[in-house]
Amino acid sequence: MRDVQQDQQDLQAQLNRLGVTGPAAQWLMAKRQAMASTTADPAVASVSHAAVRRPRPVRAWLLWLFSSPLILATLSALVAGRLDGFIADAAAWGLVALAALLTRRASLQPAAEAEQRRFSQLGQRWQFPLRNQAAVSLAAGTCIAAVYGVGHPLGVGLGFAAVAVLAYHLIYRLEPLRVGRPLTAQDKESRAVIEALAEAEDRLITIERAAAAIGNRELSQRLARIAELGRGILAQIAERPSDLRRARRFLTVFLEGAEQVSDGYARTHRHADSAELEQSFRTVLITIEEQFQRQRERLREADVLDLDVQIEVLKKQLDQEGIG
Repeated sequence: MRDVQQDQQDLQAQLNRLGVTGPAAQWLMAKRQAMASTTADPAVASVSHAAVRRPRPVRAWLLWLFSSPLILATLSALVAGRLDGFIADAAAWGLVALAALLTRRASLQPAAEAEQRRFSQLGQRWQFPLRNQAAVSLAAGTCIAAVYGVGHPLGVGLGFAAVAVLAYHLIYRLEPLRVGRPLTAQDKESRAVIEALAEAEDRLITIERAAAAIGNRELSQRLARIAELGRGILAQIAERPSDLRRARRFLTVFLEGAEQVSDGYARTHRHADSAELEQSFRTVLITIEEQFQRQRERLREADVLDLDVQIEVLKKQLDQEGIG
């Protein structure tokens, strides 16, 4: 906050020296404030992701209740010696139970997982979510129970399956099979920026996962700060795509190296518990964090330089119009 206030004061002093006042000065001040907020907000958002609470599991007791008659039918068929009925009812109960387990597992997925992928979600793609898998399992179990357990025709069994899927959707809500939004960028340069941001975001997510997997609190916090700085840099590039050229070496060298080192340490540190390895990793993280900070400062300085050029151009225009 203090840095933002200092930037505002410096800009005001520079405008006063140039003699820029009135609406023009107000417009430049507002634009600079908007630029500062865009560079600061991603860090706050990244911290808030870490503070997101684990969602409470959805109670799938309705599915367990629905499957309870199948348990009785399975036992009854076993006692009566009907092998085909036993297999059908047992398979039906297993599929309904699987639907209950998938529903609960779907509710345990972090709600912020999709929000972490701000850039990788660009473009449409197909998916098969857990809730939809649960609905398919429920439909199959219902159809088997109706056709092979009770003896209804296949058409009636399919009807029961459709009703079961509808009821599941009304209670637990199915998810769309196609997610994302179509790319609107038509030119080659815009698509290149989108692809670069998506690839860099995947690397940052790997770093965040490594931070969660490492038991050392200090190293985890360092990795979290590195990911936070990286997301801030990506947000700056998204705000000003021209910065991609300045940050190309950062994305291809430092970010990729940070991903490889953090992922490798997260996978091997438990098997090779060494103080020397830990110290080496700590030294590397300090260097990486410094490079990330320098890169972010370079982009901010470039933004300020561009704003200085805009001020000079505006001052010349005001002088030509006889307003300055």
